[in-house]
Amino acid sequence: MTVRGRFVALSMLMSALATIGAAAQTTFRAGVDLVRVDVSVTHGGQPVRGLTASDFSIHDSGVAQRVNSVTLLDDLAVSVSIVLDTSGSVDGERLRHLIDAGQGLLASLRPDDRAALITFSDRVDVQVPLTTERVAISTRLSRMTGRGATALHDAVWTALELAPQDETRPLVLVFTDGVDNASWIPRSGLVELARRTGVVIHAVELLDQQVVTARGTRVQAPPSALDLAAEVSGGRAWSAVSSKDLRELFTRAIAEMRARYLVTYYPQGVSKPGWHPLKIGTKGRGDITARAGYVVPPRE
Repeated sequence: MTVRGRFVALSMLMSALATIGAAAQTTFRAGVDLVRVDVSVTHGGQPVRGLTASDFSIHDSGVAQRVNSVTLLDDLAVSVSIVLDTSGSVDGERLRHLIDAGQGLLASLRPDDRAALITFSDRVDVQVPLTTERVAISTRLSRMTGRGATALHDAVWTALELAPQDETRPLVLVFTDGVDNASWIPRSGLVELARRTGVVIHAVELLDQQVVTARGTRVQAPPSALDLAAEVSGGRAWSAVSSKDLRELFTRAIAEMRARYLVTYYPQGVSKPGWHPLKIGTKGRGDITARAGYVVPPRE
C-alpha cells in the first residue's frame, strides 16, 4: 500500500471510530416524525406495479401503523454512487467489460438522475462526486487501470458516508471480483453502518461462490460482508458468471431501483429512542425486500 493509501485508510478508520455513535443515530426519516422506507415488491422475480397505500401493512416495533403514502420510485430521481473494484485481478478483459458496463449504466440514467464514481484497489478514490454531468464520469471510466489490493469495506463505507440527504433516492452500486484484503474498516462495522443508514446497496460480484472440500464436493461459500451489507440495506446481491454479464447486471440493478416503492408513515405509539424493527407486508401481493428497521436518536 502506498503512503498516501495508508494515510487515506487511517483517516477513514479514525473517522469511522469517531462517528460510529453518530452512525447509530442515523435514520432514514424525512422529517421529525415521518419515516421513509424503500420497498421492493416482486412476484415470480418480476416487479409488482400499481400498488397503493391500502396494499401495504407496517408494524413498527410490533405496533401496527397507518401507511401515509406510497410512491413508485420510477417517479423520483436516483442518486447512484458507482463503486468499482480496480484491483490487480480486474486488469485485462475484466476491466474492459467493467468500463463498458459503467458506460452502459450512465446511458441508462435520466437527465435528473445523479451519479458519482468511486474506485478502489488498496486505496479509495472519489473520482467524481455526485453530478448530473455524465462526461466527467465517462472520461474517468475510460481511464481506469487495474492494480493493487482490494479495500472493499473502506470503499463501501466511503460511499455510504457520502450519500446525499435529499429527496432523491440514494443507491450504492458496488462491483468487486474478490474479497477484501486491504481495508481498515472491519466487516462488522460495514454491515452495521449499512443496517442503520437509509441507503440501498446493490452488489454485483464476479466471484466463485463455491469452495471445494477435501472430498472434492462443492458447497456454497458463506455470505461476504458485501452480501450482508446489501441484505440489511434492503438491496440485492447480483452474481456474475462472466465479466461479460456486468453490463446487463448494472442496468438491471438500476431498473430494480426504479421499480421500488417509497412507503412513508408517521409512527404512533413507538416514540422510544433506539432501534425500531420494521415488518412490512403487501397483503399477499408479492415478496418484500426492505431494510429491517431504523434508529431513533436519544433525546437531548
